[in-house]
Amino acid sequence: MKKTLKHLDRIEEYILIITFPLMLLFVFSATVFRYFELGSLTWADEASRYLMIWLAFAGIGLGFKKNAHLGISFFINRLPRLGQKVFYYIRAIIIILFGGLVTHFTFLLIMSQINNGQLSPALGIPMWLVYLAVLFGSVMMIIRTLQLVIISTRVDDYKDNQREEEVI
Repeated sequence: MKKTLKHLDRIEEYILIITFPLMLLFVFSATVFRYFELGSLTWADEASRYLMIWLAFAGIGLGFKKNAHLGISFFINRLPRLGQKVFYYIRAIIIILFGGLVTHFTFLLIMSQINNGQLSPALGIPMWLVYLAVLFGSVMMIIRTLQLVIISTRVDDYKDNQREEEVI
């Protein structure tokens, strides 16, 4: 289990490390081309948009891993310990159900895109590769929520603040 989570960590980090500088490079080059009236780089606009999508959805898993997403900790932390525990598990169940729904419907959408063979206008890449980012993000959301629940149960800490990274 530890090994699998380490591999997932690396995949998330590599996606973030690669997509952000590429996106910046494409946006900068497109801006320079427009500024000096050398033409428009439509492929750079489309590529940076798709990289931003991958960046955002890869960041979802990382945000859940660090428990850095918005929460209602101000109210939850004022509850007694049992109330915190109950709301923590309710929150986790809602997140997992939502992630499951997104995963299911995104999978159906990707299969539809593969069958249709739709390509992006400027780059000509299959559109299912773009939608794959949503699937990746929703699966990582589920995995990271389960990881946090296991860690919280082990250390008996149900507050919404950040925890030290603890390996399962």
